[in-house]
Amino acid sequence: MLKDWNHDLVHQMSEISDSLWRMKDYAKTASGCSHCSALWAKLEADYESHVKLLSEEIKRHVAENRFD
Repeated sequence: MLKDWNHDLVHQMSEISDSLWRMKDYAKTASGCSHCSALWAKLEADYESHVKLLSEEIKRHVAENRFD
């Protein structure tokens, strides 16, 4: 079983990744509204930065042999 902090990192990255996947679809359906298109693009960039942060932290735990 993963330690809580490792589980939390993986779980949050999964949740954000799922949202990112949906946002890409939302952006397609918002093509008729420039404001909505801009909103989805901004949120997508924000969520991608969160995935990167979480991924880097998971990699750090693995490198330090603390991903248990």
